[in-house]
Amino acid sequence: MNHSPIVVFDSGIGSISIIKELKKELPSENLIYFADKANFPYGKKSQNDLFEIVQNTIKYLQRFNPKLIIIASTTPSIQVIDEVKSLTNIPLIGVRPPIKKAIKMTKKKHIGIMATESTINSKELDIQIKTEIPQEIFVSKFNASPLISMIEDGTFLKNRKKIAQLIRQLLGKLDDIDVVTLSSTHLPFILDQLNQIYPHIEFIDPSQIIAKEVKKFLINNNLNNKTKNGKMRILVSDKKKEFQEILRQIGRREKIEEVFWSM
Repeated sequence: MNHSPIVVFDSGIGSISIIKELKKELPSENLIYFADKANFPYGKKSQNDLFEIVQNTIKYLQRFNPKLIIIASTTPSIQVIDEVKSLTNIPLIGVRPPIKKAIKMTKKKHIGIMATESTINSKELDIQIKTEIPQEIFVSKFNASPLISMIEDGTFLKNRKKIAQLIRQLLGKLDDIDVVTLSSTHLPFILDQLNQIYPHIEFIDPSQIIAKEVKKFLINNNLNNKTKNGKMRILVSDKKKEFQEILRQIGRREKIEEVFWSM
């Protein structure tokens, strides 16, 4: 199992932010990145649809004999991961809003959460907020789905002005907030613009947290790859040409395989 791959998947390019940190933290590991473009966006799916999609995706990914699967999307990680875990023997790690870190960092006692429409409106996020955040800390939630769509289609590479306008429109002035969690793996792609527009705010990228969690899991279970130079394989379920072009523009040169599978 030590040589088996770690599979990372979501509905588009969001996984790249996780993979970037995994390659820094665990350069020896073999990675498979599955971009489920056929089901983009996860952030607007119903909970029942999400469960079906994630359950069937994991069934499909079992053919690669992974030692770990990372659901690199906050929406299904919050809403369906616990139910899906009971249906597979493969260890699963999800990406949840890094609320605990935000609590430690805030001095103004007011934090923000940027996430998909589905995550923002979910009862699971409300439960996490009630469970993890002390009553004296205020929370503002921001629907970042319009931004996520522009990141996925490559607008963030072609039209920074349009992205900046949308950021200001969605977030406003943010005068009372000093920490914001980027609770979608797409959002780190525009971190430089967020920092530029709101230099007084700390934006938390969960990618580093996940990479350290994965490293700890592998060490604790003696699953880390002892050889060097891990390889990466990229699979996409739809729109291969568009997807490949965006990856090329952000510096990824790996060959991309389009796979066809049905639920």
